[in-house]
Amino acid sequence: MSHLFSARGEYKRSACGSMNILGLPFFMLVVRTDGRQCQLPSKDQFLHSDWNPLHFLLLSHSLVLWFYKFIQTMVFAIKEINQNSSLLPNITLGFQIFDSCQILSRALLGATQFLAGGQNPTPNFHCGHTPPQAGLIGEAGITESRMIARWLDIYKYPQVGLVYFATGPVSDDGSQFRSFFRTVPSNRLQALGLARLVTHFAWTWVGLLTTDSEYGRQGIEIVREEIVRNGACVAFSELLDKPPDVGNVERVARRVAASKSQVIVTFCGSEAQPLLLLLHSQGVTGKVWLCSEAMSHITFYRNRQALLMLSGSLAISPRKRPVPGLRDFVVQLHPSTSPEDIFIQEFWGEVFHCWWDASSEEGGNNISHSCTGKENLGDGRNSFVGMMGFGLSFNIHNAVYAIAHALHDMAQEEPRGLKRTEGGVPGIEPWKVIQWYLGKVRFKNKVGEEVSFDQHGDPPALFDVLNTRYPSMKKFQAVPVGQIAFSPSQGEELKVDDSAIMWAGGNTQVPVSVCTPSCPMGHHKTQRSDMATCCFECVPCASGEVSNQTDSSACSRCPEDQWPGVGQTQCVPKRELFLHFHEPLGAGLASASICGSLLPVLILGLFVTHRGTPLVRANSRELSYLLLSGLALSFLCCLPFLGRPTPCSCLWRQAAFGLTFALCLSCILAKTAMVVAAFRTTSPGNPAKLWLGSRTPRVVVLLGCLPQLLLCASWLANSPPTPGRDFHSIPHAISFFCDEGSLSAFWGMLAYLSLLAALSLAGAFLARNLPDAFNEAWLICFSLLGCLGVWLAFVPTYLTSRAWYTAATEAFAILASSSALLCGMFFPKCYILLWHPELNTRRFLMRRETHTRTVDRPPAENVC
Repeated sequence: MSHLFSARGEYKRSACGSMNILGLPFFMLVVRTDGRQCQLPSKDQFLHSDWNPLHFLLLSHSLVLWFYKFIQTMVFAIKEINQNSSLLPNITLGFQIFDSCQILSRALLGATQFLAGGQNPTPNFHCGHTPPQAGLIGEAGITESRMIARWLDIYKYPQVGLVYFATGPVSDDGSQFRSFFRTVPSNRLQALGLARLVTHFAWTWVGLLTTDSEYGRQGIEIVREEIVRNGACVAFSELLDKPPDVGNVERVARRVAASKSQVIVTFCGSEAQPLLLLLHSQGVTGKVWLCSEAMSHITFYRNRQALLMLSGSLAISPRKRPVPGLRDFVVQLHPSTSPEDIFIQEFWGEVFHCWWDASSEEGGNNISHSCTGKENLGDGRNSFVGMMGFGLSFNIHNAVYAIAHALHDMAQEEPRGLKRTEGGVPGIEPWKVIQWYLGKVRFKNKVGEEVSFDQHGDPPALFDVLNTRYPSMKKFQAVPVGQIAFSPSQGEELKVDDSAIMWAGGNTQVPVSVCTPSCPMGHHKTQRSDMATCCFECVPCASGEVSNQTDSSACSRCPEDQWPGVGQTQCVPKRELFLHFHEPLGAGLASASICGSLLPVLILGLFVTHRGTPLVRANSRELSYLLLSGLALSFLCCLPFLGRPTPCSCLWRQAAFGLTFALCLSCILAKTAMVVAAFRTTSPGNPAKLWLGSRTPRVVVLLGCLPQLLLCASWLANSPPTPGRDFHSIPHAISFFCDEGSLSAFWGMLAYLSLLAALSLAGAFLARNLPDAFNEAWLICFSLLGCLGVWLAFVPTYLTSRAWYTAATEAFAILASSSALLCGMFFPKCYILLWHPELNTRRFLMRRETHTRTVDRPPAENVC
């Protein structure tokens, strides 16, 4: 049944007739609470006014009064517009109300009546005597809205959905029904808001709970896609049957209790109450429920245990503000001032628990007296004015004003205004309203909020983030702690005061909901194929890698000159390794080098002091002086191997050692040659006397050093040694060394020194049986054997050493070989000079020589 409320306040039956108003059909979705089914009226009932579908529903107190308040909101908005001279001047709006009774066939019947213009509609025909229809406001349910939108889209008639039930997507892609608009945010934006909260609090392991309905499945799927896109994972996803089933509730409760997820995103309404009660009885605590708009009306849950389970949770709800002036308009309602309203008496009886006639009395259950008409809605003692729903009424108010502004823009922009019908009534071309005006509407409502529609027909969304609290046994609170705004022009905006939130158990710290605790610094996450992406194992960083943040997906490698510090949380400079002078090894080698260089100087002084003695004179003083000087320099050649390698030290240290040690070996070779030549000249006319000249030692020394000099000069000219750094031999340190440039030159230098030593050793070995008094052969043999032993041990040690260890090896070899020469050649002589000077006489030396010759001469009687 449909009725028409004219602008003059008359309530009339709808019939095909001429009226000077533009109509706004208004569909009401009524949710029954008494368990009875709303029956589709028969044809006779539909054609007569004595059948009223709201008659049964007004007997239930809670929800039906809401929708009567919505009806009055539409009446209030139309009266405001008609009294506004700047909006739709000279045009009067009226409305029709159709009750779908939550039955799809009745909703379709009302839409067909809207299109046909009569109570006996015929598809594709229109009763031309009815007032033109400007648009349709409704339905409140998404299923009904989708069916009506599909029907109206064929004829290009605008439809504005209202109230909070029509939040689901009308079509899969948002563009199937171009004529559908709404003034309540869709559940797509609600789902996006819930996903943004999950991301904001860094929850990565969440459960999903929804009802087995189109509203719940579509909403929770959007939440799933968004949180997965932002890196979170779904711990579980469960459906609650509608109506609730005991087995289903128990199964979901077991899943919730067993899950490590502390956060559960819900897209359901009162169906969750049995689950909450069961979880409370099982002692499940600490869960944070992230509730959608349908569940945000938690005052529906009258059970204290259910409210305790929701304490410390969050809910989002579209911002609800009362329509300015609507409350005063409603409290002025009275049967005597609104006789044209056929619902007013039954509404009055429901509010004040009284009856007007016998029919009312029969329908009531708690009615005890008749109505006097002296009752007052504004006395504050009735439940209607103080009940919820005034905030939701703004959706209807905005819907009426959206169509009014679209018509106003159309009337202003059309060249001749709105076309008039034969009766002078403004005509409407609905396709123009949709295509050119309603989608472009942009205005501010009575509280200054902007009303417009995006490409999906959705308005700007502003959600309040509510923190549900149950601090005492008597009072439940839903405290605003933030807001989520979705605007086509400004995008998304999330504002949450984290410090104002009271979480479950009275905690103020944001709860953690993760599959795996955060990996500490110095570790990285590793994924297993049998685990969700948010579940991982924490593995320490590999050698040479660091991680300076928690939950790092990979460790980063330190630069070559750095190494992980303690805990592998940051890179620190590597330790620099070379022979430091202040370290024990470097200090010991430096001390040995300096002290070793002083000994030859002291011995040289001793020899100079005793230069006239037979011992010194008998062993070639000049060669001894030159050898001692070379040994002093050889000891000092150890110093360039110490300290940080520099271009200068790397360039000269090998060449300096090679030349000085070649000088020492050349002197020994000259001594050997002199000893052998001296004892080979005992026979007259021996050509070996030519080797006893004063120039012979000098020539031998010069010829011994010249090849080494040429080799070193070529080496330094072509491939000079340069400083280098080794980052890999010792992972945590940088080894400084000298790159020798040409290994062939380096080993050639050592090979030449070995050649000189071998020649000297061979000569000394040949002269080992010559008279001892003037013979240094044994001293040369012992010293060269020690020297060669050192360098034979040096070769494998050097080849197996790396970086700065090679410098230490060579420095030690230089000191050891120099010490072998010094000790073997000069310590026995120093012993005689210092402690047994009586042996340093020509007589002693001659005695030994005479003794030797006497032993070798045969007896006289045996000589022929």
